[in-house]
Amino acid sequence: MAAQLSLEALRDEIDKIDEVIVRLLDSRARCAYSIGRLKHELGRPVYEPAREAAVIAHVRQVNEALDGPLDGDAVARLYERIMDEARRIQRLEAERDEREKAAKGSADL
Repeated sequence: MAAQLSLEALRDEIDKIDEVIVRLLDSRARCAYSIGRLKHELGRPVYEPAREAAVIAHVRQVNEALDGPLDGDAVARLYERIMDEARRIQRLEAERDEREKAAKGSADL
């Protein structure tokens, strides 16, 4: 019975942590969205390999200092997926912006 209580307590803790992670991912996605708008205005590409390499290097360094159960490759894989989604958001925003400009251009004729 005690093991079951411990299991439930740990699962409750994971649920709470997951809520925090989702909120942080939402904040990160909102930032990526804003970055995408700026990139589009500046004519910069959505995909910037050097920046993504810097992000991966940074999170690997942070992870290494934690000395936890996730190795650097695991953290890199997680962040590669997070950045994939950020690029997707940025592309969707750029496409939406282009459609709005095209619609406005057609209305001006």
